[in-house]
Amino acid sequence: MSEQPVDILWVLFSAVLVAIMQPGFTALEAGATRTKNSISTAIKNFSDFLIAFMIFAIVGASIMLGKSHDGWFGWSPAFFYESSLSNTTLMLFHAMFASTAVTIISGAIAERTKYSSYLVIAVIVSLFIYPIQAHWAWNAEGWLAQLGFIDFAGSTVVHSVGGWAALAAILIIGPRIGRFDDGVHSFDQSNLAFSALGVFLIWLGWIGFNGGSVLALNAVTGLVILNTLIAGCSGGLVGLVLGRLSTRYYQVNDIMNGVLSGLVAITACAHIATSSSAMIIGALGSIAYLIGKAVLIKLRIDDAIDAVPVHLFAGITGTLAVAFLVPPEQMLQQLEYQLTGIIAIGALSFGVTYLLLSTINHFFKLRVSETDEILGLNVTEHKASTSMYDLASAMNIQAKEQDFSKKILVEPQSDAYLIATYYNHVTQAFNQLSSEKEALLEETYKMAHYDLLTGLAKRNVLSDTLSRTLLRMERQSQANALLFVDLDGFKNINDQYGHDAGDIVLKTAAERILSSIRKSDLASRFGGDEFVILLENIQNDSFAAQVAEKIIEVLQEPMTLTDEISGHVSASIGLKIFDEKSNVSVDSILKDADNAMYEAKRRGKGQWVVA
Repeated sequence: MSEQPVDILWVLFSAVLVAIMQPGFTALEAGATRTKNSISTAIKNFSDFLIAFMIFAIVGASIMLGKSHDGWFGWSPAFFYESSLSNTTLMLFHAMFASTAVTIISGAIAERTKYSSYLVIAVIVSLFIYPIQAHWAWNAEGWLAQLGFIDFAGSTVVHSVGGWAALAAILIIGPRIGRFDDGVHSFDQSNLAFSALGVFLIWLGWIGFNGGSVLALNAVTGLVILNTLIAGCSGGLVGLVLGRLSTRYYQVNDIMNGVLSGLVAITACAHIATSSSAMIIGALGSIAYLIGKAVLIKLRIDDAIDAVPVHLFAGITGTLAVAFLVPPEQMLQQLEYQLTGIIAIGALSFGVTYLLLSTINHFFKLRVSETDEILGLNVTEHKASTSMYDLASAMNIQAKEQDFSKKILVEPQSDAYLIATYYNHVTQAFNQLSSEKEALLEETYKMAHYDLLTGLAKRNVLSDTLSRTLLRMERQSQANALLFVDLDGFKNINDQYGHDAGDIVLKTAAERILSSIRKSDLASRFGGDEFVILLENIQNDSFAAQVAEKIIEVLQEPMTLTDEISGHVSASIGLKIFDEKSNVSVDSILKDADNAMYEAKRRGKGQWVVA
């Protein structure tokens, strides 16, 4: 780069601007993930900068900027740049680029990846991918640079590298729990306003990202910055308009990601684009993002913040756009060069990441446990609690202990304070009810709705609950199951040992059924020795089958009738599974399950049959 002081000062200042992108990505990704994972997402961004910068300073700069060996790999002694201000400046500038490539990955695999796993990913990309392919494209002796491949500031070298690595990691780690269960489900985002601030910081940093890549302060620098701002605005406006047309709402994510996609796309060609072409390229980047987003959803690939559509799809689009900005007679040749660079860098980035992570995942699981994922990584990996989590925990303790006499104390300035205040008002009013009224209401309700012998719900409760379940299915997608249970051998015990023994069998059966289902499920006594269990919002059909197997197993165990006598029964179960696609009613569900139960009896009893 130039040895002129003004040029060195500009590149140093640009490096600072690019560094601002790091807190920008942190804010963007933490705000776009759920509250229970926002701190985990933020610390991953923070940590990857530590790793990427250190690796580039010690080894990466030597590989990328060092003396080339046949255009494939560079090397110069460690810290070779220290003796020259211009070389040190260049190293600092490219170190910021290296950290940007890595931080793209953290958001894509957020909410289910172990912290230690992400540190490994950061090392892989920082050491084995980024400096090698950057040497190919940006070292004057690199084979892609010699070929004629053009990527001015890193649509492919930085952004697509992060996108390819993120895609490989997503495929290995898999989607978040519930993302593609019975359709496509979106999750709450903790703070989109925080994400918007992050996008602004990234956009500000992009001025240095592209403007600094001129490596001098001259007329081209001004053109590059202008094109960068135009493309970002163009991409954001396209995201705004297309989001409105497709959903009838102004989609915040599409606007923000449209801006980022436009910036990614123009990064390859900001130095040769005109203002009008920059506008078109920004728009194409935004369209590429929307297409990429749809493709990933279609393929059930879960990118938590749409990093792959933004950085990979828009990066490829911007890199290809270079061929249409050169003289017409060179377009086809340049297009070949651009495709060669995209394929070569993509193969290295995706291939190395996929190969190494697959191997590591075989011995050391990259993903957190299902329990940790449900509870959230803030708490399970970092012990970083939030006011909302503390409030939920306190409410859960009160619910378990059934003791609402104490107020829940929450920091007055916290987000949970208002909820806690109203909750305390409710519990205070509840506690003011007299114990006599509570007992009377409880007894009256229990007699009307619950079987006095077994304590299970009566048929009217089952019918009402099942009706509400059918109404709920009209508003939201969920699968449910109904188990119709009949005790085999009950009549023999009742006839041989009397009604008291029969009552013991019914009560014992009820207790064992309750121990076999979730607290959220409904168990009812339908009549005589028949029981009906409603399992709502099940994950899959196999869950219902497991419950049926468990009930059959526990009911087959001996039941103590007296000190000297034990009784033995089994269960025949009819299983009916239904969801929002099923054309059913309360009566038809019960009838189908009842018929399946009788089919189980005909097949020899002690088994379950699906209706």
